[in-house]
Amino acid sequence: MNFTSRSRYALKIMLDLAHHVHEPLVRRQDIVRRQGVPSKYLDQILVKLRREGLVQSVRGRTGGYRLQKASTELTVWDIFRAVEDGIYPVACVDEQHACEFKQACIASGPWEMIFDTMRQRLNEISLADVAGEFPKQEHMCPMGGTRECRPGREPQRFSLDFELN
Repeated sequence: MNFTSRSRYALKIMLDLAHHVHEPLVRRQDIVRRQGVPSKYLDQILVKLRREGLVQSVRGRTGGYRLQKASTELTVWDIFRAVEDGIYPVACVDEQHACEFKQACIASGPWEMIFDTMRQRLNEISLADVAGEFPKQEHMCPMGGTRECRPGREPQRFSLDFELN
C-alpha cells in the first residue's frame, strides 16, 4: 500500500485533535507547533479531512478544528483513505480504475486478498484505540516526527499483526 507523508501527517493531526477533544476548538498553529507539520501541508490535509467528514472547522479569530465524530467512530483506514489519492497497491484492487487484464491476471486474486486483509485490519483500529495506546506527548515534536521525537519512550506495543487466510 502506498502511504505517503500525507497519511503520516494526517494521523498526527487526528491524534492531536483526539488528545485535545476536551477543548472546544484546536487552533491550527497549535497543531503545527506540537506536531511539526508544515503549515501549508497542514492546511491541505485538513481540507481533505474536512471534505471526508472527519473534522469540522470554524472560521474566524477564535476558530479552529475539532473531530467531526467521536474518536471511537473513526478508523485508521478512514484517515488514510481521506488523504491518499491512490491507496491501492495495484490497479486490479482499485474500484475506480480497474486493470484491463484483471480477468486473466494470475496475481489479481492474491492482491485482492492482501489488500482486503490490510484494509480490514486498518478498519478495525479506531482513532481512540491508537490515541489510548499512545498517550499525548507534552513536548514539541521536531519536523518529521521520528522516534527521536519521543525521548524516554518505551518500545511501542501496538501492532498491525494480521493473517492471510
